[in-house]
Amino acid sequence: MEFTLTDEMITWRAKARSFADTVVRPVAAQLDAHSDPELAWSWELVEAANEHGLRQAPLPVEFGGANTDYVTNCMILEEIAAADLGTAVVLAQHWKFAQMLNELGTESQRKNHLARNADNPRGLFAASFTEPSAGSDNLLPYTGRGGGMQTFAEKVAGGYRINGMKHYISNANRADTVLCFARTDKDGPLTQSVTAFVVPSDAEGFRIGRVHDKNGERIANNAEIFYDNVFVPGEDVLGEPGTALRSVGRLLRASNSYAASCALGVGRECFDRTLRWCRERVQGGVPIIEHQAVGSYLADMYLNVDVSRTYIWRAAWQARTPETFDPALAVAPKLITSEAIFDSARRAMELWGGHGVMKENGIEKLLRDASIWLHSDGTNIILRQRLANLLRNGVPDAMIWDAVPSGTAMVGII
Repeated sequence: MEFTLTDEMITWRAKARSFADTVVRPVAAQLDAHSDPELAWSWELVEAANEHGLRQAPLPVEFGGANTDYVTNCMILEEIAAADLGTAVVLAQHWKFAQMLNELGTESQRKNHLARNADNPRGLFAASFTEPSAGSDNLLPYTGRGGGMQTFAEKVAGGYRINGMKHYISNANRADTVLCFARTDKDGPLTQSVTAFVVPSDAEGFRIGRVHDKNGERIANNAEIFYDNVFVPGEDVLGEPGTALRSVGRLLRASNSYAASCALGVGRECFDRTLRWCRERVQGGVPIIEHQAVGSYLADMYLNVDVSRTYIWRAAWQARTPETFDPALAVAPKLITSEAIFDSARRAMELWGGHGVMKENGIEKLLRDASIWLHSDGTNIILRQRLANLLRNGVPDAMIWDAVPSGTAMVGII
């Protein structure tokens, strides 16, 4: 395996770090402190990401991107999340659904929607999936009748009419393009009944409800979406009808790694800040890093970051080759990283003592942000169930260390 970063990876990491340190970090705490979640949003950050080449980085050059690979994308997200989680999540959500449209869409859909989005310096994608009565049901997915999403798209002359409600949708109230997942068969099993549609946010009948007030990740907005008889022409069906859930699993192989990279940035920031603090804070006549218990905590926090990063990058590297991709790597990175990073945030709070709970020091924000990942992009208990299902179905017989061709280099893992 090759553990050396390429020059291109190093360049993108430096670009993301510069954006994070000079643009995001100076305003993150102030934006996070707004009591109104809509005021925590910043179009200036989105526009600055565009100016730095980050908004479209993973997309093809014709759509304003640079074709950055999955490992590089994870590196970028880690850097930005270290400065502010919400800003990284805005980009991660935009990337993965823009990439899905690029891979699955027709030439006409790419020209109409990706080109329009690329030309808008505030252009963002969102995907409406979760519903008030269907969250984990969609992720397993539920195999019985009557479970899962209930938003329905009825076939009509020239296309479909969509009716239903979604909630907790990242970028919902800010996106110019939304991928809507809706049933096109009310009675069939969920895995064969869901279709994806490309819906411009100015479509008639498309309506945003309340913006959710979250404890962390506040610079990223999540909101309700109402589809009130929204017409979608047949040419804006994304992929074959009834195959959307299978397409998500096939095309969003790196999605879990993107989520885990956002969590990793929070954990790295916990460690970096706390290491500096423990070197400077004096108790018992010495810097507290000299105390054995403190050193032990720091060692655990270091391992949480290093092990998580290694696993994330392995999963992101493998996502390049769908024919040998281990499906466990589409589940495990966020599961592993989120729990490790929440542990780091808890330890950071303890090592900072009374200073940790004071808002001016920023540690309590990191704890709030870390808590998001115990449920975001799938609750951990459901991800464990998905992994258990893979084990029941015999997937370990083709685990990735057996499936990777001999002599394949693994670039970008440190």
